[in-house]
Amino acid sequence: MKKPFGISATAVFALLGSLLMLLFFVLLGLVLLFSPGRAPLAPEARLGIVLGLTMFGILGGWGTTTAIGLFRLRNWARVSMLIFAVFLAFTGVFTGPVFLSMPPPPTAPPNYGTMRIVIAAIYGALGVLGLFWLYYFSRRATREAFSGGLPVESEGRPLSISIIGWWLLATGVVSVVMSPLRMPATVFVWIVTGWPAAAWYIAFGAMWACAGYGLLRLNQIARKIAIAGLSFGAVNSAVFFLFPGWEARMATFLSRFRLGLATPLPPTHFPPFMLIPAAVGVGLPLWFLIARRDAFQARDLSREA
Repeated sequence: MKKPFGISATAVFALLGSLLMLLFFVLLGLVLLFSPGRAPLAPEARLGIVLGLTMFGILGGWGTTTAIGLFRLRNWARVSMLIFAVFLAFTGVFTGPVFLSMPPPPTAPPNYGTMRIVIAAIYGALGVLGLFWLYYFSRRATREAFSGGLPVESEGRPLSISIIGWWLLATGVVSVVMSPLRMPATVFVWIVTGWPAAAWYIAFGAMWACAGYGLLRLNQIARKIAIAGLSFGAVNSAVFFLFPGWEARMATFLSRFRLGLATPLPPTHFPPFMLIPAAVGVGLPLWFLIARRDAFQARDLSREA
């Protein structure tokens, strides 16, 4: 079968973007290592920069590998593009309005309004691109180019479960890796900071990673853990935002993000519509985990046979 133009164009785009990200990763790392007279950084800030560079390297490597897989029409590369498209669409569509709703800081330059519009437009364009890729790589013609039009992956795992599994696995790993930053965490109406917050991120990160790996293996226990964890997240967020005083709690929560700075970050307005992506991010995985339970039951039956 002739390779569709859209797949080739996406592979080229992904390869160029990933190589640029890897180049940025290398150059920024060299600047941080060998720049003369650089100001000393607090340990938390240095750790944050190192982890950020690591994420750039991982994303660049992921994109490069996926691009090569697309050129070779590997089905795992199509799934990888779908996972990336979900992240890109989710981030791009909702980040642009956040930039537009943020009030200018006191020291904002005269062209701050124009800069804000340009940044929001860039995020919006990335969100539209993610939505297009999500549609394009879900089309029947595109699936046929990779795997003969099979609606599910090998071993009967639905594509939605694959995306959720990889999402939870990646979220868990990132949470554990970022735990030394001791970022604040919310537990109902309380805000946890310091090493207790790091322990919180390690515990939940390990849970998400195990649940994500189990979902990829169509494990029933992992499915129940994922449903319980997502349900807890929904209740936790609802209590935090619906109980009186949520604006003060949010201001306190944001003020705890220091990352090695001498002073906390300035107060930031939190628009209520940002609860919409949070609700979608929890509601959709819950729906798919409940609706696709037959795939898990079928896997259990095949193991018993």
